[in-house]
Amino acid sequence: MAIKKLLYLLIFLLLSFSIKAQQETIISGHVSEIGTNGGIPFVNIYFKGTLIGAITDFDGNYYIKTSTPKDSIYVSLIGYKSKAKKVQKGKTQVINFQLNQEALNLNQVEIRPGINPAIRIIRKAQLNKTKYDRDNLNAVQYVSYTKQEADVDNITPKMRRWRLFRPFAAMWDSLDVIAGEESKANLPVMMSEVISEIYSFNEGEKKHEDVTAVKIKFVGMKDGSAVSQLTGTDFQNYNFCKNNVAVQAKDILSPIADNAMLFYNYILVDSVTIDSMKCYKIDCHPKNKKDLAYTGYIWVTDTTFAIKQLDLGITPEVNVNWIDHARIQQVLTPTESGPWVPSQTRTLVDYTTLTDKFVSMVVRTYNSNKNFVVNKPKEKDYYKTRIQYAENALTKDTSWWGENRHEQLSQLESKSYDMIDTVRNIPFIKKGVNILYFLFSGYKDVGPVDLGHYINVYGYNAYEGTRLRLGFRTNQKFSKTWIIRGYGAYGFKDQGFKYNLQLEKILTKYPWSKAGIQYRDDIDQIGTSFNYSNNINLGQSPNNLNSVFAQIGNISKLVRKQEARIWYEKDFNRGFNTKITFQNIRTNPLFPVIFGDQFNIFQTRKYSITEILFDTRISVKERFVQNGTERISFGNNKSPIITFNYTLGIKDLLDGDFNYHKASISFSNRIRMATLGYSQVFIKAGKVFSQIPYTLLEIPRGNENIFYGNNIFNKMNYFEFVSDQYIQAFWQHHFNGLLLNRVPFIKKYNLREIFGINMVYGTLSAKNKNFNSNNSFTVMDDVPYFEGDLGIENIFGMIRIDYLYRLTYNDDFYKKDYAAANPGNKISNWGIKIGLQFSF
Repeated sequence: MAIKKLLYLLIFLLLSFSIKAQQETIISGHVSEIGTNGGIPFVNIYFKGTLIGAITDFDGNYYIKTSTPKDSIYVSLIGYKSKAKKVQKGKTQVINFQLNQEALNLNQVEIRPGINPAIRIIRKAQLNKTKYDRDNLNAVQYVSYTKQEADVDNITPKMRRWRLFRPFAAMWDSLDVIAGEESKANLPVMMSEVISEIYSFNEGEKKHEDVTAVKIKFVGMKDGSAVSQLTGTDFQNYNFCKNNVAVQAKDILSPIADNAMLFYNYILVDSVTIDSMKCYKIDCHPKNKKDLAYTGYIWVTDTTFAIKQLDLGITPEVNVNWIDHARIQQVLTPTESGPWVPSQTRTLVDYTTLTDKFVSMVVRTYNSNKNFVVNKPKEKDYYKTRIQYAENALTKDTSWWGENRHEQLSQLESKSYDMIDTVRNIPFIKKGVNILYFLFSGYKDVGPVDLGHYINVYGYNAYEGTRLRLGFRTNQKFSKTWIIRGYGAYGFKDQGFKYNLQLEKILTKYPWSKAGIQYRDDIDQIGTSFNYSNNINLGQSPNNLNSVFAQIGNISKLVRKQEARIWYEKDFNRGFNTKITFQNIRTNPLFPVIFGDQFNIFQTRKYSITEILFDTRISVKERFVQNGTERISFGNNKSPIITFNYTLGIKDLLDGDFNYHKASISFSNRIRMATLGYSQVFIKAGKVFSQIPYTLLEIPRGNENIFYGNNIFNKMNYFEFVSDQYIQAFWQHHFNGLLLNRVPFIKKYNLREIFGINMVYGTLSAKNKNFNSNNSFTVMDDVPYFEGDLGIENIFGMIRIDYLYRLTYNDDFYKKDYAAANPGNKISNWGIKIGLQFSF
């Protein structure tokens, strides 16, 4: 009887469990963005009218288990259209959501008596941000994994039928199935993964990176090592404890910046528990939609007031070029020393579609850091090498990556790797990549030799007439360490051939060191010198149009030079570069010139100089990459750049005619002010301590063509002033639309204001006045030369127009005196010049 009762009880319990299991509803899924197909973290998923729900994790995944479900489940997130889907009660199911962006329509904030609780929390976060700033760690090391993907998006079904895209039809269909029912797969053009061990040392801002593995596929890849250097953590360093957090080199104001309350509205949305920490969820959005500020959420911890996680973006209304929207999501974790470090960061940049009939680009980056060790620095010598690759870094197999990547690839990402190989081998794509490379680099790849640069092909001056020039350089197909470069030029008026030939040897890449030898026979303007070291700096605004047209015109004060030089340069530490040059230059002025005083006239206008030059450059936060045999700088907008030059002239060595000493020092810096814009400052001072021809003295660079040039005097004539001791200063403030963003009917054009002042003051010593007294040139009196600049940039995203006014040396007496000494040359007090620049 007892056994029978026990059996009934067991059956009853099994039936109860079965009924309960049938009543439970289990829902899991993934939330992604239509168009970019990227997972969206921190999305609210819930049953309307209940407290039942979940928030997606950092990869966009969610999981809900309940016994009291509703008929539908909803998702909502600021900046996206909310959605709902049907739920099958009592079943385990997968429900994925794909969300579409929508324009933000933030309700008006009602201010009531008392303190906005969000403001109190933000003020506490501002007071504590220095304590939590990871840059205050003495040293930190960690293992980093970075994954990056670039896709061509906005490819419509009609575009897919274009002849260009037909080879991808079958693969695209399979990708569409993976992408989801509401989205279309993009065309992948780059996928990369990097696993590194990072070591940072705050003293001297030193950094060392041991690259364990690199996996990269890129449609336009010529050298995978160069692209791999752009995929590491240095390019994903978003630190919101700083006042400004840059996106694509454009400074955006942090929501907890010192002056953030002038530009942001804050709303306390919720309080939640994250990793056992109570956090306040705060909605941040700019007071003016055009200002350089973020829109989204930050989660601030209770009591400690540190940012635990964030989800911030740039909306299309913000005055940033070429970007439709951008998004940064980050999770931070505290260290034992106090500062918080990012454990996961995800970024998305969706570039603007120029027209409805044109495609655009979306770039996604995921970064994961773990195994942090803080305030235990290595020996200082350990940081001398900036980056080091393991011997098998580029050859790790699939199984190794499967075991070691911090986040497994999605099915769509795995397929993208295969599709890139298909894309890059299509002849039409190869041709298009080569055209883009030519436009960007200025050189046409012809096997082991590159031909160019195209901006130097044509020139015109009074002596040569029409001038044609063709240059070349060898690439890594020729040699990975030896470089031969040069050019040949021909003037049709003087019927003379000119040329340059130089040989360079890369001694080491990390740290950088190179030696070179050169011989050149060509014609130059006085006051200019040839850039024989060929350093490429993408961080500087190019003067290409000005450089091209500076070679075209009735330029009369020219000299023919035969230059022979040998040089050696080396990085002795991060940001500390030195170069020593030994050169002999034989100069033949192509215009009347006489040197010497009344007792010692230098009888011939030809002269020779032999020099030793010492150059030092300090640029602590400048970032370089090695592109084959070229070293490319991405500029330095975070710290000052200081340069020093000393030149020693030696008489009688290789027929040198003069003993002399020269020295100069320069300082440049970008002063970043986020929503207030930024100021660019360049100051240079120098002195010539000896008696030499005025063609070797300081001649400030003027500009007589219609195109604007940076760090030159745009209202000064060529060769207008001469000095042997001088100071030059260039200051320009870019307001980034601070004023024009608030002007009705104009703000929609994203125009940006510029204001600047340029100054130079130079004097000429008595000994150099006497030595050059038989020549015609101008020396400043007690008044410096000043010119003002008022401009508008970002016209159609790339054009700037400047109104310039000459503030001194503009009276009639000076103009008349200058015209008498320089027949045919006039001075105008004002002018308008045009510039071309691409900026975000």
